[in-house]
Amino acid sequence: MKWLIPLFMLTTFAVASAQELDCSVTLNYDALSGTDRENVLNLGRNIQSYINNYRWTGDDFKGPKIKVTLNIYLLSASGGVYTAQAFIGSQRPIYKSNDSSPMVRIMDNAWQFTYTKDQSLYHDEFHFNALTGFIDYYMYIILGFDYDSYNPLGGTKFFQKASNIVAQGQNSDYPQGWQPGGSGTYSRYALVNDIISGKYEVFRKAFYDYEYNGIDMLTSQRDSAQVVIANALDKIANIVIQSGSRSALLKVFFDAKYVEIAESLKDYPDKGILQKLAIVDQAHQSTYAKYIN
Repeated sequence: MKWLIPLFMLTTFAVASAQELDCSVTLNYDALSGTDRENVLNLGRNIQSYINNYRWTGDDFKGPKIKVTLNIYLLSASGGVYTAQAFIGSQRPIYKSNDSSPMVRIMDNAWQFTYTKDQSLYHDEFHFNALTGFIDYYMYIILGFDYDSYNPLGGTKFFQKASNIVAQGQNSDYPQGWQPGGSGTYSRYALVNDIISGKYEVFRKAFYDYEYNGIDMLTSQRDSAQVVIANALDKIANIVIQSGSRSALLKVFFDAKYVEIAESLKDYPDKGILQKLAIVDQAHQSTYAKYIN
């Protein structure tokens, strides 16, 4: 029976996993020197403990923990204010398979926060902190996508929490990345705004079909699963065509999924869907073209 609930210098830190998330954090501080560098030597370990030792959902969470990757690159520091880039990734198990399905793969280039040596990190939904707010936002985004993949619109409560953090961030001393970006550009605001918009409800339901009735079923029912995958992707492609622009949400989806999409349809007899995706997802056009040919 399929699961009906979610399964859930570069220095690497190992901490015993707990709760719903199993996050591996790396922290690169090569660009820093002196006190600025000294202050953050334990930051990666602190962030990993902060993520893995917190109960994020309040649900009776069963199955494997959600695998999360957080790679942080500290670029500069001044007066205790750090500027950073971060890669955020997550995956979930594929039913009756040893493989995993990539869920989130995001590079965020607009993160500023304050930090003092050995500062304690606390969860606080009511008071915004530029360091923990960023982390909380992406953990809720990851949980939202994970829950959406097992139940249509199942991740709504987590996406709403992420949206609440965006509103706090916009009014903080460090609003970069929390504000609306230009058309076609990524921002934390743009991503969650797309997700909770009724305009993209069709996408979220298609995403559920793609994962739960498509990718999860490839091992046991490949032919019928490929039909589901192709139909779900056709709906998503039509959203791009009808909107006339590539949203932050669709960018995040295709950036995470394009290789998986091509692999799952490599022996699908109707190459029309890959041809259509090559048009609407031009950033990964060469990958689709390889599998079409």
